[in-house]
Amino acid sequence: MIPESPLPFHAAVLAGLSQSGRVALHTPKQAAGESMARILMAWELGAGYGHMAPLVALARPLMQAGHHVSFAARDTTVAEAVLAGSSMPWHPAPANRAVGGPWTLHSYPQILMRTAFNETQALQERLQAWRRLYDETRPDILVSDHSPTALLAARGRDLRCIATGTGFVVPPDLAPMPELRPWEPLDPAELARDEAQVLDTVNAAVRAIGIPPLSRLGELHAAAAPALFTLKELDPYAEVRGAAGYWGPIPAPPGEAPRWPEGDGKRVFLYGQPFESLVPVLERLRESPHRTLVYIQKLAPELRQRLQGPRLRFAERLQDMAAVTRDCDCAVMTNGHGTTAAMLLAGKPVLLLPQHLEMLLLARSVERAGLGLAAPLLRLEGILGKLERLLAEESFTLKAREFAGRHRDRLDAASPGRHFQALVTRLADGR
Repeated sequence: MIPESPLPFHAAVLAGLSQSGRVALHTPKQAAGESMARILMAWELGAGYGHMAPLVALARPLMQAGHHVSFAARDTTVAEAVLAGSSMPWHPAPANRAVGGPWTLHSYPQILMRTAFNETQALQERLQAWRRLYDETRPDILVSDHSPTALLAARGRDLRCIATGTGFVVPPDLAPMPELRPWEPLDPAELARDEAQVLDTVNAAVRAIGIPPLSRLGELHAAAAPALFTLKELDPYAEVRGAAGYWGPIPAPPGEAPRWPEGDGKRVFLYGQPFESLVPVLERLRESPHRTLVYIQKLAPELRQRLQGPRLRFAERLQDMAAVTRDCDCAVMTNGHGTTAAMLLAGKPVLLLPQHLEMLLLARSVERAGLGLAAPLLRLEGILGKLERLLAEESFTLKAREFAGRHRDRLDAASPGRHFQALVTRLADGR
């Protein structure tokens, strides 16, 4: 679970880097014949802590193994909060920070057209900035989390690349790239025009500075080794991706033990960002027979004080997700791919309240598998009605338990890190 408030979160991340709460300086432990590498971890698109936190979690064992790890971060405030005192250097990522919106996006090319690859001259300048950063940091391995310009700038260089993240940010190599809203599709000709326009923008920019052009947009990620920290059932590209290794979600950083309201009743965990009907939802939950624990950092303190009650309690700090997933009966969430996956791997159904495309696709996957429900209109009666269904209809819990059982023998909390470190070792040894 990745909160938005930096103060509780950066303390939790740093506590995860050493038991004392400070980053321990480790003597490199190099195995016989193992190559140490300079690794640059890049985060270019997206907001909040959902990209930076997993990179930090992956960096810790690499640093302990003796690799040199540095970061290129989109948000300097997040980087300062998360990496303060860690001994891991960071640089501002050359990212497009003038992104407008909102838009109704239908494909990965459209996402690129509105963000990283929106205009030839600006893209060319960002590519040159990434290449200057590569010259300064001299990485052997680039780890890209939603960093398409970083991958593009790496073309033609002696730089091994890893594309990491959820399935949404690591699209497969397809041409044309698929429609992401099949329930309300655009004219395929319009999607094709947008994809061609983005490819033209990319190739005009790269040719001007001597980077090899792309023959198709999917080639951008095809040149990188994939590291999919998700589950096949939650990958929006699963049906078209082909063979792929799904390593499961990166565990959340440490948190405090949940303090549930006392008494009887089902336990409901509510997490995420504020939404229009949140206050009336909380008012109704306060009077319900359920016991609700809420972790919404951006909710005003005066609202928390007014809304709390014997059956509704607000958590002030990052929660211990292992304990939350063990104790709750279901979760209601506006965001959080990792939190959603953690709930399902614990056999708990979810009610998702999507506010952007990635979460909407995740919600549709959850509904199709019978693992929970979605309330994308964010209306009071729809949210409360679907929550009651989750708690009353045993089929959702049974499906979630079956889901957890299918993955139990293949995934554990340490498996994502083991897979990733093995991949880095292979790439470092193959330099």
